[in-house]
Amino acid sequence: MTALIRRRPIALKIIVPVALAVLLAGTAGLLAFGHSSALQAASKYQRERQQLNAQLRAASQQGYTAQDLRPITTQVAAMDSSQKPWFSLGQAGYYDRLAQEASSLQRQLSSLEQRLFTAAQQEADKQITTATTAIAQAQQVGADDPDLQALQQKLAAAQQARSTARTLSDFRNVAAQAGQVASAASSLAARTQQENQQIDQAARQLIAQTGGNLGTIQQDGLQALTNGRNDASVVAYENKPRPFKTYDDAMRAYSRLEKFAANVRSSSLDQAAVAAAGLQRYANQIHQDLIDGMPSRFVIVSFQAQHVWAYQGGQVVMDTPVTTGVRGVSDIGTDFGPMKVLRKSHPWTMHSPWPKGSPYWYPDTVVQWTVFFTNTGEAFHDAYWEPDSALGPGSQYNPAFRSHGCIHLPLAKAEWMYQWAPIGMPVIVYPGDGSPVANQLSQITTNSQGVPLGAP
Repeated sequence: MTALIRRRPIALKIIVPVALAVLLAGTAGLLAFGHSSALQAASKYQRERQQLNAQLRAASQQGYTAQDLRPITTQVAAMDSSQKPWFSLGQAGYYDRLAQEASSLQRQLSSLEQRLFTAAQQEADKQITTATTAIAQAQQVGADDPDLQALQQKLAAAQQARSTARTLSDFRNVAAQAGQVASAASSLAARTQQENQQIDQAARQLIAQTGGNLGTIQQDGLQALTNGRNDASVVAYENKPRPFKTYDDAMRAYSRLEKFAANVRSSSLDQAAVAAAGLQRYANQIHQDLIDGMPSRFVIVSFQAQHVWAYQGGQVVMDTPVTTGVRGVSDIGTDFGPMKVLRKSHPWTMHSPWPKGSPYWYPDTVVQWTVFFTNTGEAFHDAYWEPDSALGPGSQYNPAFRSHGCIHLPLAKAEWMYQWAPIGMPVIVYPGDGSPVANQLSQITTNSQGVPLGAP
């Protein structure tokens, strides 16, 4: 018994290390297997995550905003903040779950992109339709042509952009463009409608003031039409050599003026009164635009009225009847155009450019005060041989007094002009016949330097 008891500790010493070795070997194998599985799962997740990240970058480049992508990016952030297990077997399951989530988010992102893309296409088409309708409404109430044309051009640009749109950003830009057009057209229609209502009210007042006299109403309207066309023509003349600062406003008002012109001769009292009220409103507006946009010193000569007006600070500081050359005879006609003071002379001897025997020849003639506005010798000057009483409308057709292109002033006015007009001051000589602006513009014969058009 004693011998047996002594052997047992030896057996235990052998068995325990062996068992421990087997256990450790099994654990190591299990750990190795778990580590390999974790690496595979992590690699799969990395691929899925890279694809998701690439898809998010592409979406951003195509115009999807952070707000658009928030349903996805919020889940990505939550996925990134999840706690990773420390042991390998747990890591494998962890990465498997993340890979599935990343794959699911890719599908969700594709679905989200499609929904937003379709919505952007629909919104672009909706805004284009809305803008088209709004422009039509503005046209219907008689909005001014410059604003309508600008809106139509912008709408055409939006429609062109719609035809070439490919990305979400493209379609959203189209919707924004068309939306701005729709808003501007709606505002234009509302403003025009408000003006129409004010004109209707003014028409009723005009009928009351004239006792319903159709002839008087028509006459008042026609005078306003003439004034408005003439003032708008002056603005258009002066806008040719340099921008006239109120040109756009004046042309909007002029467009509205012409919309009322057709009905001013109507036999219907109500129609004629509305037309006359509209003509008076916009003629006054054009005149104010002319005054507001004038240079500090400015001279206007009307061939029809045979009259000159000198403005300083928007106020008439001198005006007088004049005599010009006759239009239609190029050799002795006064030029039309947006000209300027080129030089001055006191006194000045005029030499005939035509030979003796020509019907246009004249002897050397001395005048006292001369302000030239063309390089061909046309000028404001006194004319001692023409009495002041002969100046004015029709004098340009009187062979005894009409000029060879210059503009005759009374002596005192000629001196005043000489002393007052600086070199470079704008001088507008225009028909002033009450015809539409386009017709008066077509009669320009010189450039802003006083050089005849077509001259070498």
